Amino acid sequence: MDTPVAAGYPLYHRVAGELAQAIQGGSLRTGDRLPSVRRLCQQHGVSASTITLAYRWLENQALVEARPKSGYFVAPRHQPLPEPEIDTRMGRPGFVTADDLTREFLYGNDDPLAAPSFCPMPARSLLPEAKLRHLLARMNRLHPEFASRYKITGSPALRQEIARRSVGAGVRLRPEEIILTNGGTEAIFLALRSAARVGDTIAIESPCYWMLLEIIRSLGMRSIEIPTHPREGISVEALDLATRVLGAVKACVVIPNFNNPLGSLMPLENKRRLVALAAERGFTLVETDIYGETYFGDERPPVLKSFDTRDDVILCSAFTKTVAPGYRVGWMAPGRHFKTAQSHKFHTSITGGMLEQEVLAEFIRDGGYDHHMRKLRASLKLQSQQMADAVARHFPAGCKLSRPQGGLMLWIELPPQVDSRKVFEQARHEHIGCAPGATFSCSTRFDHFIRLHYGDPWSAKLDAHIRRLGEIVTSYL
Repeated sequence: MDTPVAAGYPLYHRVAGELAQAIQGGSLRTGDRLPSVRRLCQQHGVSASTITLAYRWLENQALVEARPKSGYFVAPRHQPLPEPEIDTRMGRPGFVTADDLTREFLYGNDDPLAAPSFCPMPARSLLPEAKLRHLLARMNRLHPEFASRYKITGSPALRQEIARRSVGAGVRLRPEEIILTNGGTEAIFLALRSAARVGDTIAIESPCYWMLLEIIRSLGMRSIEIPTHPREGISVEALDLATRVLGAVKACVVIPNFNNPLGSLMPLENKRRLVALAAERGFTLVETDIYGETYFGDERPPVLKSFDTRDDVILCSAFTKTVAPGYRVGWMAPGRHFKTAQSHKFHTSITGGMLEQEVLAEFIRDGGYDHHMRKLRASLKLQSQQMADAVARHFPAGCKLSRPQGGLMLWIELPPQVDSRKVFEQARHEHIGCAPGATFSCSTRFDHFIRLHYGDPWSAKLDAHIRRLGEIVTSYL
């Protein structure tokens, strides 16, 4: 492509050429915001129409993209990779076995040098640490009793705030319907203990969140993997087939809004059909909405429970992926399973940290949460584009990549002959955080997949690590 910088070109071409050189030279990366029209007018001493023509030229060259009410941004420099296709093979009910690979991956979360990190969560720079630290000191000063006393039901203020915000997810909850938990994992654990018993079969997405497999195993239950689309989530048709015999499936665990690891988002009609199917076949839906607030679009997607007329959907969520991972504060709305879930909560961890719960309640109440989430969503959307662009640049031909509309992760299909276990082992030794697809299923169908997360702001180190990860993948071809 001809880059017009020299004299003899129209003025707008010369302005555009300087920006084009910065983009092609790497000074400006995918997703970077470009200077405003006004700023470039001042910098070059030209009119607004000249700068507008320069940006239009850059748009025509596919170097920049305009975003309504936001300005101009550097466009992805490579064609997006194709998406993985749904694996339509139906799993068979079976018991989950322990896997050393999963434990190795879990311990990798403690690696301070990993980039990206192994655990999908926002970087510290994207979390409201300073605000929470201020609120924590203030709360500790005003209520020192929170460190020496606790309430069995947890913070009334936090349950009130969760109930108030639930309207935005399409459901109306009362504070007394909510149980506070120690993170989202305990919420799922309590939900399954409440909805099923030892030996029962639980339908799960395939691939699914690896910790869910560990929970099912620890409870002595069986799992059946249901094909799940990388963009639209669990196949309602496949679940229909799996539940034709009443009682064959006792519960179904799903992440309808930005599934882990796919990042998929169930369409509204699929959500309605799923809730109706559960009601017809008599199995309980356990819904995890931990990523629901990380949407990239204009509106927050509703939860499954918003379509629930039987009060049988157990809604689980947490603040561990969006606000304060270290606080370990989660919650659940068990519906008609409330008394059973509350009893199990008393027999496991009794309650959670009152101080952290009160801090989160104040953070939500004073508007800090909404302000933080707006910034976080914008950052994650940008970082997802930058990570996807880097994968397209550095990974070998034949790879496929999910296109999430929210959440924190990318799901990458490698060429069939590449073993994700070997890729993970080599990457782990070089402090590159990726998750092997083998940990997200009891079968071998995802052994040539990996999961990456984009919770960290883009940097030269990240780009170098993704380039190296692409080299590792290539070495196993």
